Amino acid sequence: MSQRLAIDVGGTFTDVVLVNEETGQISFTKTPSSPGDPSDGVLKGIKKITAKVNIQPEEIDYFIHGTTFATNAFLEKKGSQVALLTTKGFRDIVEIGRQKRTKLYDLFQDKPLSIVERRYRYGVQERMGPKGEILVPLNEDQVIDVIKEIKEAGITSIAVVYLHSYANPLHELKTAEIINKWYPKCQVSLSHTISPEFREYERTITTVLNAYLKPNTNNYLINLSNKLSRQNVKKPYIMKSSGGAMTIDLAGDKVVETLLSGPAGGVIGSTFLAKKIGIQNIITLDMGGTSTDVAMILKQQPKTTLESLFKGYPLKVPMIEMETVGAGGGSIGWIDKGNLLKVGPQSAGAIPGPACYGNGWMEPTITDANLVLGRIDPKSFHNGEMHLDVQAAKQSLADIMHKTGMSLEEAALGIVEIANHHMAEAVRLVTIRKGYDPKEFALFAFGGASPLHASAIAKALNIPKVVIPRMSSEMSAFGFLAADIRHDFAITRLTPVEQSSLPVMVGIFKELKDRGDELLTQEQVPEKERLYLYRVDLRYKGQAFEITIDVKTSNTSKLDVSELTTNFHLEYERQYGQADKHEEIEIVNYRLSAIGITSKVQLEELSVGGSAPANAAKKGTRKVFLNSSREYEDLPVYEVTKLLASNQIEGPAIIDGIDTTILMETGDLAEMDYLGNLVITIKEESE
Repeated sequence: MSQRLAIDVGGTFTDVVLVNEETGQISFTKTPSSPGDPSDGVLKGIKKITAKVNIQPEEIDYFIHGTTFATNAFLEKKGSQVALLTTKGFRDIVEIGRQKRTKLYDLFQDKPLSIVERRYRYGVQERMGPKGEILVPLNEDQVIDVIKEIKEAGITSIAVVYLHSYANPLHELKTAEIINKWYPKCQVSLSHTISPEFREYERTITTVLNAYLKPNTNNYLINLSNKLSRQNVKKPYIMKSSGGAMTIDLAGDKVVETLLSGPAGGVIGSTFLAKKIGIQNIITLDMGGTSTDVAMILKQQPKTTLESLFKGYPLKVPMIEMETVGAGGGSIGWIDKGNLLKVGPQSAGAIPGPACYGNGWMEPTITDANLVLGRIDPKSFHNGEMHLDVQAAKQSLADIMHKTGMSLEEAALGIVEIANHHMAEAVRLVTIRKGYDPKEFALFAFGGASPLHASAIAKALNIPKVVIPRMSSEMSAFGFLAADIRHDFAITRLTPVEQSSLPVMVGIFKELKDRGDELLTQEQVPEKERLYLYRVDLRYKGQAFEITIDVKTSNTSKLDVSELTTNFHLEYERQYGQADKHEEIEIVNYRLSAIGITSKVQLEELSVGGSAPANAAKKGTRKVFLNSSREYEDLPVYEVTKLLASNQIEGPAIIDGIDTTILMETGDLAEMDYLGNLVITIKEESE
């Protein structure tokens, strides 16, 4: 009996999903996250889910894990001290950055602090040319002296970033040999493996950030592996920010690729479900305990980015493109100096959690506000495993009420509506700002808190349909099980896009494919389960930035140069409004995604019922304060696990899940589909 396990460690809860591949049965649970040592939450989750389905841990055949360890280490400034070895004359590039300013006329904006102190940045005598030619040989004696100095300072992580090492990594590899000889306990991050592309500033920052996070993250992964081994659990694969999976050993080397590990799972899971139920375009709304992540899936393909900003630092690694706002169930409502109500980004986190958790926290959170408004059942929260303190939630709002003169309901609703506004803005950033109309998308709402807010956000943006997945609260963990093994490769080679360049283009793609084959072979992926996706970064000759275009062939020897040119012009015109079809085009970067296709989850189908839910699905009524009427109303309450396919519910209504609550506003119509997803048609404002 094949069992597949996925675990997602979030800021508040650790989500666990187990799938029986033979029956399609999905079992899921949650445990509180353990910020001190996240591996404790992982092990508790394994113990809880295996007891629930009555199996032994060694019966788990496949295990994939999403972790926020590196993200939290960065946000909490708990990385390691780093040294940087770079080409002589370039030691200050991490502070100089680029001339481009995020706020052009703000004279007081601060740059992000340098991750590596200037005294630990070393300029090394060496120089490669842009075509990989050696201009200045590596001064090995100088490297040895530098390594001795770093060792004396007690620094345990080194980033090595030499100019044009993406074209020829010889000097970086030689430097790594020297470090391993003279300081073998030191962690090393080489830029040609972390970010093998041109643009030295972004490549340097990405490699330095990897070095900053590597020791502690690697220790966590080793500690987790050891604990799992003692429980006879297989080593897990680790979810990548790009939506693929990699081995835990590789994750320990390329930790920068795990920064959006958890949120990426939700996007991949949504893509999997969208294909199952036939929806082309979706926006994902993942509202957890500390933040909300929003992403776009166009034509059943997640939008990805090859360069992104992470808290002000440019990262040049593949990631699913998403926006994050500080609006989660634990986000705190507060009054600023101007006596205005604000929400987030501060969060009560897992410990102590919202005031209603009863752990002594006395500032109001979004969860407290929803509880006060009657939208959450205090007795059935988290499947009845937690009883919420309504009185504590009310008391937490006292300061806001005192400072603003608001009533209890006005203060609570104010927190909810401000949070909704923040989340709606994030949706606008991934759609309208990029030239897409939200009306052409469905909103997939998951994470423990999203279903309480999804209808209001959809209504504000004229999104016609909301989908609440069956495993809404554990969607990221479920998505891990839908992820393929994936490795992304890139080479920077300036090449004119013309027929005479075809042999060069084919040769470079073959070089990338050979590297992909090598890794997939190491991971024992059969050849019939391998997939290769080719892309190129194109620009008009002389431009500073590129557009990534898919190469629509699985056999690059049949690459069609004219088709590539046409697709570039079309995408350029879509993004910028015009294209010059007579201008020369050049390739800047060649890209390959080497994919090992994993077996996909087979989902159980629900029994079919009539349009009216059975009496067993009706739990009674609950007084709920509605956005639309601005008053309490007695709403019917349904149990989601007792609904059948084709059952319909008309809003206003409350639908309680095992670990989430769905709020339907007046006029909304929900229907359960054959896979257990609740599809809500949103009433238009004009109706």
